[in-house]
Amino acid sequence: MAFEILIILALVLANGVLAGAEIAVISMRPGRLRELQGEGSKGALAVQRLREQPERFFATVQVGITVVGATAGAFGGASFARDLSKVLAQWALIEPWADEIALVLVVSLISYLSLVLGELVPKSLALRSAERYSSLVARPLLLLASLMRPLIWFLTASSNLVLRPFKDRTSFTEARLSADELVELMTEATRTGSVHPQAGEIAARALTLPELVASDVMVPRTSVISLQRDASRETLRRMMLEHTHSRFPVIEGERDRVVGYVNVKDVLAIAWEEQLFVLADLIRPAFFVPESKSAVELISEMRSRRVPFCVVVDEHGGMAGIVSLTDVLEELVGEIFGEHAAAEPKAFRRESDGHVVVRATMPIRELNRDLGIALPEGDWVTVGGLCLSLATRIPVPGERFTTDAGIVLEILDASPRRVRTVRIVMPAPETPKGPPAA
Repeated sequence: MAFEILIILALVLANGVLAGAEIAVISMRPGRLRELQGEGSKGALAVQRLREQPERFFATVQVGITVVGATAGAFGGASFARDLSKVLAQWALIEPWADEIALVLVVSLISYLSLVLGELVPKSLALRSAERYSSLVARPLLLLASLMRPLIWFLTASSNLVLRPFKDRTSFTEARLSADELVELMTEATRTGSVHPQAGEIAARALTLPELVASDVMVPRTSVISLQRDASRETLRRMMLEHTHSRFPVIEGERDRVVGYVNVKDVLAIAWEEQLFVLADLIRPAFFVPESKSAVELISEMRSRRVPFCVVVDEHGGMAGIVSLTDVLEELVGEIFGEHAAAEPKAFRRESDGHVVVRATMPIRELNRDLGIALPEGDWVTVGGLCLSLATRIPVPGERFTTDAGIVLEILDASPRRVRTVRIVMPAPETPKGPPAA
């Protein structure tokens, strides 16, 4: 019986080597792998060959694990269980059921060993020492893959034949992580300290940047400081002294009609020499983009056109807002302030009772991210826009609206034209119900 136990242990350990090899090869960082190859490591070269053919590698490991597991089960049931049954039959009380009890004990023992020695322990060791583990098993795995090539081809072809009615094919290619999964990984790495908190926040914001469009990152029209095409010298002087912007959109007549923009440096260069000039002569052509333009595409196009400034237009062709490269950069690193920029009040503040007071112009995505809540996002961008959508009109101070998640929005300040300040009341946490009274 001791020989049978040794055979089963050997098969379980072989299963563990294959299971650990799969984790170790996947866990190897490409950068570290290139370093080892540069140092002439033969194991690293073998690991690279395995990673270059993921379908062949995963198929080899899966076939190996299946064959080893089936062999261990068959051998244990056919040999070990029979010998154990003879031992158990010596007890008269359980003699009638000796075969059944022996089979149950053997299956339980093999399952226990397979889980502990064949899965959990080797995978844990492989994660901790992926570099050493993968280098040791890579070359034997390459040899095993070559020997099993005909079997892998036959099994893959058989699987494809079964999958053909479902219009699918067998594939062992490594799964790609989604952006949400990458954000979760980055959050976990930041929490454990392996990534700097600020670097983790920037990386998480960068991963969500493709979800944003021009209307999400723009300065809304109501906050845009613009110049009239026929503005006088005195008006220009006053505007440049009162505001710290380096560029101003130029409009003609109505605010929606943007004809271009001027760079403050162009104005100062002529004003410094005290030359007579007409503002229209300094206007640069504006770059117009729709509200639905992807933020990532917008950055790429602004870089290729070498323009640091663009005008966002709505479906009717009117100006909805403006976007500069600084606005996009702020989506990654947070608010950026210049030396002369006036400090703005905080977008939100917490009250002693746990409620939060926010400016209605604060974007909902930023509020959700900062507070960890789930205010609904839709055609609106700001908290004020959400309130208008819930009220279907301009709400008045004191009105309260409740979202589907149970979050209450209370209007604190509003004018006849827009909402200014909103209090957010979080839903009370549910208290667990105790046992019924006797």
